Amino acid sequence: MSLPDSSPLPPSPPSPSAPSPDHRRPVWLAIAGAGLIGTAGVLYALAPAPSAAESETANPRPAVNGETVQIPEGAPQWQYVELAVASEAPALAPLPAPARVQFDESRTASMGAPLAGRVEEVRVRLGDRVKAGERLFSVRSGAYADLQKEMHSAEAEAAEKRRTAERLKELVSLQAAPEKDLLAAQTEQKQAELALEAARAKAASLRVSTEGDNLFWVTAPRAGTVVDLDVVASLEVTPERDKPLLRLSDLDEVLVVADLQESDASDLRPGTAVLVGTRDGTTRPGKVDRVSEVVDPTRRTVEVRVRVPNTDRLFRPNAYVEVTPSAPDDVKRVRVPNSAVVTDGARSVVFVARDAHRLERVAVTPGRRRGGEVELRGGLTAGERFVARGALLLENQIELAD
Repeated sequence: MSLPDSSPLPPSPPSPSAPSPDHRRPVWLAIAGAGLIGTAGVLYALAPAPSAAESETANPRPAVNGETVQIPEGAPQWQYVELAVASEAPALAPLPAPARVQFDESRTASMGAPLAGRVEEVRVRLGDRVKAGERLFSVRSGAYADLQKEMHSAEAEAAEKRRTAERLKELVSLQAAPEKDLLAAQTEQKQAELALEAARAKAASLRVSTEGDNLFWVTAPRAGTVVDLDVVASLEVTPERDKPLLRLSDLDEVLVVADLQESDASDLRPGTAVLVGTRDGTTRPGKVDRVSEVVDPTRRTVEVRVRVPNTDRLFRPNAYVEVTPSAPDDVKRVRVPNSAVVTDGARSVVFVARDAHRLERVAVTPGRRRGGEVELRGGLTAGERFVARGALLLENQIELAD
């Protein structure tokens, strides 16, 4: 029987997951790294927090003192604030303003019925030209018949009193009647004559043309054009009517009423020359007659009345036109960007640089705005440095400080 082989077995290959003896990290190095990290964390936790002065130095903040904002050197606000130097330029030209043609009240006559009655006939239409004394419309009136009767009675009474006084005068001269009767008759004569004068003046004040006992014609007191007509046949009329039945106006010159912005109206004075144009391109010069001292509360505009010659009748009442004021050639104003002006409804302000870091809020009077610019009528002088961009940021800074 043979004995088993006693030679040693070959060594088993190393496991793939086992680290190689040459690449193992020393244990002392891992422990030392962990100790350093822990020590750094403890030192950071025990370190004192930065003071308020150190934080302020790292992040400076603006200071507000009344109307002034002080921005320190290096403050982040300077990224949003841009300075510029104010300069003058010719005044901006006003834009055309909407307007309407009206007749001139001083060249206009209004007519109504002087006595109650019914309209019999109307001989004119709206827009007709009439001559002075021309018949316009007729009214049949019982009150007019009573007036005629009153005047005839006054005439008869005055004639009777006159004859009585003359007879008594002859009798007194013959000593056939007492003188006191003559004095009484003369007094009655004067009273009758006064009553007759009153009746005649009343009839003359009507300014009508008589036709028959109870019919009269209302006539034109002057030459002109019928610009308003509110009367038709069979209409019952009275002297107490509020609105006139007819109006005549001389249209050789008309009034143009324009609604201008406050900034455009501030340059206008009575007598200032303007240009008036119609929709079809017809233009002619006009002169300012009156500038209202009140701003319309709804449209926020100022009413300006302009006189325009109109002998050719191209400017018709109630037509829409445009009024263009001329910009004064010799006037210069400071212009700034729109972003430089801050308005809160009550006033407008800009910020002026008083030194390298101090910006002061100053009230200004803005004028016309055009093309991203606004002209200033006061408050900022040419040559001053102002905030061209970032004014709203500074305004908010002051408001927050209050």
